[in-house]
Amino acid sequence: MKSYAALYERLMNYADSMKIIDTHEHLQPHKNFLGDAPDVLCDYLSHYISTDLQSAGMRGDELEAVRDHRACINERYSALEPWLDAVRNTSYFRALDISARKLHGVNGITRETIEELNERFKASAIQPGYPRRIMQDVCNIEKTINDYWTWDMPMACTELFAPTWQSNAYMTYTDDHIPPHEPTDDPIPRGEHEPETRSLEEYCEQYRRRFAKQKAEGMVTLKSPVAYWRPLYFEDVSRDEAEKLYNEAIKSKSNFPRKLQDYMMHFILQVANEEEFVIQIHTGIQEGMRHNLEDSNPMLLKNLFGKYPDLTFDLFHTGYPFERELAVLAKTHPNVYVDFCWSHLISPFGARNAFYEMLDVIPYTKIFGFGGDYLFFDGVIGHLTMAKQNLCMVLAQRIAHGECDVELAERILQAVLYDNAKRVFKV
Repeated sequence: MKSYAALYERLMNYADSMKIIDTHEHLQPHKNFLGDAPDVLCDYLSHYISTDLQSAGMRGDELEAVRDHRACINERYSALEPWLDAVRNTSYFRALDISARKLHGVNGITRETIEELNERFKASAIQPGYPRRIMQDVCNIEKTINDYWTWDMPMACTELFAPTWQSNAYMTYTDDHIPPHEPTDDPIPRGEHEPETRSLEEYCEQYRRRFAKQKAEGMVTLKSPVAYWRPLYFEDVSRDEAEKLYNEAIKSKSNFPRKLQDYMMHFILQVANEEEFVIQIHTGIQEGMRHNLEDSNPMLLKNLFGKYPDLTFDLFHTGYPFERELAVLAKTHPNVYVDFCWSHLISPFGARNAFYEMLDVIPYTKIFGFGGDYLFFDGVIGHLTMAKQNLCMVLAQRIAHGECDVELAERILQAVLYDNAKRVFKV
């Protein structure tokens, strides 16, 4: 029997040689950086580590000032440094440090390297092929399920990306969740722009048309992030009650009440079920500060899985910290899958434990092993590196403990990083 170190090295070499399907990102399909000009602090501090910095005590206005590309990079780093030193232990920082080293050849993110890192980032980010370099050349990602430009499928479909669609705007009847690039040929009804005489039946038929259009133009999955603003339990509501609530909302030009949201979510799932489609649902920890974690427990969804048996539920983030609940749901429902997107970044230790236990509990054909879940391209390589390390550590342990052999471990790697997503999303 080879040593653990030798097994781990073999599996890492195998993972590095593989094509990857990335199940979830928020990357801009037609722009290389986030702000008005490329700036490493604007991109790197855009999310995730920003939560750690605020948790450590950094104020929001201080964070905004540090992300302002117009100011001197060294002065901004001086303001950031005390807070950054407080979070160097976190996995959010570790991912960025890996990215800076691998992509820009600097010795980590420090006072001594920040100016050089920024110059190298700027020089790289202005190159037209920068996204392709990161996603394909460095990460070896064949295709990414991307949540961006969701109202314009032709713009969202690129060599790198297969788009998802956030259809939750049909649940809310408000401008809050409608992106500014919404098309004008068939806008969703909202507020004073919509005739008060429109019926619930017409509204639902409009959704059917929009779904068909999105699918025909390249949508590969739906995406629901509603756990950020309401609980994941969706009650069965009768058509009569929903119609009454709808008419009241139209008359008062108000947002849909909770029960009408529930009805629309069931209608959205019904349409997807008829198409034998896939829906990705945010479960577990929410990015940012002061959210209601209890709203995102995947157990709240359990009434849906049998009701829509031809719909595949891709449940995000391993449900962290509800990983065991999600594992049981996936074990006992054929149409429930576990997605490790974001998970290796939230807690590498937690992701390793979850992966080890889930291999005991559910078929490996129901696990998606990686989704970067980043807003900016540089973050993907750091997260993917950590994901491969986690998966290979666990599989090397299982081989060393006699729980599987090398050949099975390699099949599992191939499945969770490529085959499963390729089969389910048809990309």
